[in-house]
Amino acid sequence: MKKALAIVLSLMLIVTALPIFSTAEETYREPITLTVFSELANAAGEQGGWFAKEIKDRFNVTLNFVSSNVDTNAFTTGVSSGNLGDIINLGDTGEHLLTALNADLVLDMSDIDLTPYPVLNEKFTAAFDKIQQFCADNGHDGKYGFAYSVAMEDDAWAEIADPTYALQIRYDAWEKAGKPELNTLEDLPAFLKALQDAVPTNADGEKVYAYGGFPDWEDCVMKFTWDLMTFYGYKECDFLGVNYATKDVVNPLEKDSLYYRCLKVNNRMYRDGTFDPESVSQNYDAYNTKLTAGRYLMALWGWIIGGYNTPERAANRDGFYTFLIGDSAPQQLTNSTAGSNRMWALGADTEYADRALEIIEWLSTEEGVIIQNYGPKGLTWDYDENGVPYFTDFGWECYGNGSTTEMPAEYGGGTFQDGVSMFNHETIKLEQMVPGKDYSYSCKGWPCYAEHYATELTKAWSEEYANGAVNGIDLYRKTGKASVVPSEAIAYSFPAMSDAASEARALFAPVMKEGSWNCVYANSDEEFDAIWENMVNTCKSYGYDDFVAEKMTAIEACFALY
Repeated sequence: MKKALAIVLSLMLIVTALPIFSTAEETYREPITLTVFSELANAAGEQGGWFAKEIKDRFNVTLNFVSSNVDTNAFTTGVSSGNLGDIINLGDTGEHLLTALNADLVLDMSDIDLTPYPVLNEKFTAAFDKIQQFCADNGHDGKYGFAYSVAMEDDAWAEIADPTYALQIRYDAWEKAGKPELNTLEDLPAFLKALQDAVPTNADGEKVYAYGGFPDWEDCVMKFTWDLMTFYGYKECDFLGVNYATKDVVNPLEKDSLYYRCLKVNNRMYRDGTFDPESVSQNYDAYNTKLTAGRYLMALWGWIIGGYNTPERAANRDGFYTFLIGDSAPQQLTNSTAGSNRMWALGADTEYADRALEIIEWLSTEEGVIIQNYGPKGLTWDYDENGVPYFTDFGWECYGNGSTTEMPAEYGGGTFQDGVSMFNHETIKLEQMVPGKDYSYSCKGWPCYAEHYATELTKAWSEEYANGAVNGIDLYRKTGKASVVPSEAIAYSFPAMSDAASEARALFAPVMKEGSWNCVYANSDEEFDAIWENMVNTCKSYGYDDFVAEKMTAIEACFALY
């Protein structure tokens, strides 16, 4: 009776043209819990805080996350139990999707009417088609989900202000060091040594290292070596480096490869005392704490610098900004209307496909995107008299100091960080312009953002280093130093590797990871060379070359698309 009443009242709502995203106070909307299986979530358990309250108030839904980032056996456990939950977020359109399809764990949405979900129905056609084609190519006909990070137009640059992959240097240290030049990759150790000598301790008297890392996000190569390759335009294709602009491919284990050069550079820094020796034994949280406390002078990504770049520091010309190695051309991603290689799906056994789709649809609307990323409307942000979003004073506190800013009890309590969406997975691409508007979904394209960060740091960097550029993306555009990844490559779904290749990788991947770290920690050139040779020979004995040959076939197929 309750379900029948829910259907009747739902039809009444449609007939009377009430908004689909009304609050969940109506009694017809029974409270439910939806389980989200995620390969992206960095936490597990019940969603809490302000985002939980948003979802509860709007949909009368509680979200419970199962994360393979927290429990590495979560996917295997879900497959074995025959259930991956109601909403499925996969980190790649590949092997795990095929495993889930073979086990009949993904819902075929072919017979679901998507017209009640206008964004999904009208804007995500190519993203649905991409997944459908991949599945069909692998023997599964059906509509099994859609790709994530969907763009409203193809080939627009994927960032607005801070490049995802960018050499981030503490401007204050560079200035104190006498503004040294950085012309080649091999100049990096001396460049950073000069910066560390200029800023040997942070404000609390703790030792400063120019550079450091952590092994959390690795299963094969050493990320804090590999990502130096992004400054030369290379994008990860498993462990291979692909420059989609030049169609050049880096095979890491070739002698004198760019990866080899990057390992040598990091080893030089370790031996010079500029690479944090605790890197191999610390996790992301420890690394980020050091970065935020001013104990590192270089970072690899534009998104990670916000914790250090406070307004107070910026007022004193202190903070990270985008720099360029003289001979570099950093990787620059673009957007694709077909989305990228992660994906959204529904579990085959979900009893609430409509309720799940309502949430996903809302997460794809302008207001849903903004709320999920920046907090409750009216509290942390709002629209001005011209309909342009802006941060409230409290919103700026949450944006800059989310881990310590307390949320009002009526908005879920706890800190802002406690309530951040656990999805960690886009529907709409965040850093793009809202169709028909003069602002972006991301706050970085709001007028208030430019005003807020018009600091002494920005001015000094622009005038003294960047020749008038206003941010990192503008620097890339003005200098022409960018290796642009076309949307065809962004949208391309790589085929699953053969069983033999997957088995080989399982053997050589841990050897590459351990060997790479050991190379960085070598105490002499002779020790480095011995570790390198042993790593290469062992990996090749496990089938490394055969894996590379199979992957290259897929890469060449991608190149042929443009």
